[in-house]
Amino acid sequence: MPAARTAVAVLVALTVVDVFHTIVALAVYEHRIGVVTHDGSGAVDMLDTVVPLRELSSAMFWLLLLTLLAAVAGVANWFVRTRRTRSPVAPTAPVARWWMSAIVAVPLNLIAAVQFLSATANGGEYMRTVQAETTLLLVAASVALVITTTAGIQVVRRTAAHQQHTAGAAATTA
Repeated sequence: MPAARTAVAVLVALTVVDVFHTIVALAVYEHRIGVVTHDGSGAVDMLDTVVPLRELSSAMFWLLLLTLLAAVAGVANWFVRTRRTRSPVAPTAPVARWWMSAIVAVPLNLIAAVQFLSATANGGEYMRTVQAETTLLLVAASVALVITTTAGIQVVRRTAAHQQHTAGAAATTA
């Protein structure tokens, strides 16, 4: 069960870090538009004075990458350990939900990243023109990742509960 706890913990950490990463990315986007068009935005400017957004954005990117790697390693470790004990994984409906949400989340996150990089590379007026699309893509990508990690947590927990139930039933019949 420690592998299941680790998998759940890293999936929760990935969810939290991704949400904060999205908030920082949106703040950086707003700040860059404000700096170029000289209209400023109060909360974002205040955040930039406390922690420079350029450094915060870079730190959040690396933290997200490390958390993503830890989540992949934690879930892979859980999956390998589950297969070694020859215990079945959770019922197929939660697993299918997890895979389907991952199939949506991965490309959506890549598209959002490309859109963000493209928008910020083309100047403030262009960023303002595509602000709605970029913001919606970043938020949708974060929501998709949250749904995927939540579905993954459900699969891990149901599998662990099923393994405990099966072990308990085997112990009582022995």
